[in-house]
Amino acid sequence: MGGCATGLVHLGSSFWLANFKEFAIFTLGASALVNLVMGLLVGLLLRWALTQKEWYRPFLFAAVWTVWEWFKSVGFLAYPWGTLVMTSRDLTYLVQIADLTGTWGIGFLLALVSAALGELLMRPAVPLSLREPFAKTAIFVCFLLVVSCGYGAIRIATLAKPVSNLDVVVVQQDSDSWDDSAARQNILESEQLSIAAIREKNIRPDLVVWSESVLPWPYAENKKHYEKIPKEYPLPQFLADINAPLLSGSPVLVDPETNGYGNSVILLDADGRQMGYHSKIQLVPFAEYMPFTQYAFVREFFDTLVGFSDGWVPGMSVEPMRITDKAGNEIAISTPICFEDAFSGLNAAMRNAGGQVIVNLTNDAWSKTDSAELQHFAIASFRTIELRTSMVRSTNAGYTVVLDQTGKVLADLPLFTPTSALVSVPVYASTRTFYARFGDWFPALLTALLLFLGIRYIVKQRID
Repeated sequence: MGGCATGLVHLGSSFWLANFKEFAIFTLGASALVNLVMGLLVGLLLRWALTQKEWYRPFLFAAVWTVWEWFKSVGFLAYPWGTLVMTSRDLTYLVQIADLTGTWGIGFLLALVSAALGELLMRPAVPLSLREPFAKTAIFVCFLLVVSCGYGAIRIATLAKPVSNLDVVVVQQDSDSWDDSAARQNILESEQLSIAAIREKNIRPDLVVWSESVLPWPYAENKKHYEKIPKEYPLPQFLADINAPLLSGSPVLVDPETNGYGNSVILLDADGRQMGYHSKIQLVPFAEYMPFTQYAFVREFFDTLVGFSDGWVPGMSVEPMRITDKAGNEIAISTPICFEDAFSGLNAAMRNAGGQVIVNLTNDAWSKTDSAELQHFAIASFRTIELRTSMVRSTNAGYTVVLDQTGKVLADLPLFTPTSALVSVPVYASTRTFYARFGDWFPALLTALLLFLGIRYIVKQRID
């Protein structure tokens, strides 16, 4: 039952992974199989939790589920989709505890409510004397919910005000970035949409943000090439016209020894100079990065199965890039790429390195489904609460959005529509929340507790 549940939840929530072209065998097929296999262990652990006769049985259930979601959301094969916390985005007061526990505390509470209700509703024929301890547990669960929501209300009312605001142009060109023949047209459309947004507000922006992969050729090695394209509006002329920094996706050579390129975002100034870059650290396994390809038989396997064995080289640095707003303030921006915005620990490291605003460049256009775009947004939005910072998501097809430090949507663009906007983005002081300081302490604590109880259970069974 555990294996079926985890496998079916994955297929039902992430069916759009089948649109990931030749990688679908890994992105959907292999990931569903992995979820099913891991679910077998989850089922055994949940069964163990449910065999306990103590009042804390609902807490054990919630702890097992939270640890499971944590383990599947970290590491090389991490995939933090299909988690309980995704259902809670609109529970504004409850989710504010993310700055203490990360999303894991929210997921724990949701699982705990489910388990407590289950205890009250199952087997009405059980004598009241045996169900009474669980009724008290349910009351305590209600108390936890009230305290959590109360904390959220207080936090929202007492959060620090922005120290400044950035005028940012976000561009959503809604194009097929995997079509190499359309690269020049994609750049031209991005330029035209940028100019349209600037003219509409008649404000010089502090930053223009395109999406992932718009500049398909490595900029540093092809600067002369970009001086001629698109021929209708060469890139240097566009940069001079906007008179503002441009942030765009483009490959960057990160390992000269192996000629290895990283899936990156680069920051260009009005004169066309590359001011900085960030290379994607959390790569999509078996699509952007192939493990163990130093071995010939592994390369041959991938070449036969999907037609290639090379991938991007992972980045290493979490240092922010810096821009200057019109008031002369230096603003540090963290730039997680695509699904990097779903990883709490990585974004916390970027925040701890001094980042003040999260600017995410994403391309989910290949999914061709609204649900994929909105799921990605739902996961990413919790970074603003965990780190008490604002976020800009500039995407190829959606969901392009600006969020404040409570996860509130300040501005957005319609899905799968070529459009743009000049938006005002609040900038908050670079402070460190409890979660940013201590990371995933909550699921780590639950893991230690489960190990202790599991060992005690085994010892007791042997003694008996």
